[in-house]
Amino acid sequence: MKLLVLSSFNISNNIFGIFEIMAKSEFNDAVKWLIYIAGSAKLQSELLAVFIEKETGLPCRIESDKLMFPLELVQERHSIIFSDCRDRTAKSIVSGMREFNRSRKTNAFVIMFNVDSSLNIEEELLGLGIWGIFHEEDPPSSLPLGVKAICKGEIWLSRQLMSSCLENFRRRSSGNDQSEKINSLTKRECEVLKMLSVGSGNDQIATDLCVSIHTVRSHLYRIFKKIDVANRHQASIWANRNL
Repeated sequence: MKLLVLSSFNISNNIFGIFEIMAKSEFNDAVKWLIYIAGSAKLQSELLAVFIEKETGLPCRIESDKLMFPLELVQERHSIIFSDCRDRTAKSIVSGMREFNRSRKTNAFVIMFNVDSSLNIEEELLGLGIWGIFHEEDPPSSLPLGVKAICKGEIWLSRQLMSSCLENFRRRSSGNDQSEKINSLTKRECEVLKMLSVGSGNDQIATDLCVSIHTVRSHLYRIFKKIDVANRHQASIWANRNL
């Protein structure tokens, strides 16, 4: 599986939601890290701890009775919390992350693993400040790579997940932009656009609206500027898509 590592940066609210990111300068090799593995499957947690310690050289602690986040155990040192999401509902996972945020320690970073991809909660988790997401089908070898990335101040996501999030953002951003353009049009300008979109010429528009051709041309000039198009053809396409 190809994975994408994102360097730490500030993501504004209109992209993925509130995403609290620490400054890159706070991540360095001198920082002492501690990894918590929280989940009810003790054997799995023990095997995972041995594997991660071997691959990263970082100490791991197992909290088999802590289903989400062992907040009371997080120390002053930088901590990475692996939270096992196997057999968990979308509601319980999201509510757990929100609870963590309410009592958040700025030196603790959450990774969700064994996430059921069919839950479709990745974007919501990103908005809540998650640092890494691993699905049930992801290879174990990717887990220590994610740990190393976070220790460098980076976010660890699959390429597919990041591409999906970016595409959804672009779609929402485009939708917001078109809404602003629509709202900028007057009622009469919308009427002109709709007539233009069905192939009406200036003469026909002027007749139907009981205005002069000069007035129609003035309307079209203002419309082209407001919706950022260069000609009648582009305006007609825009109207068919947005009106």
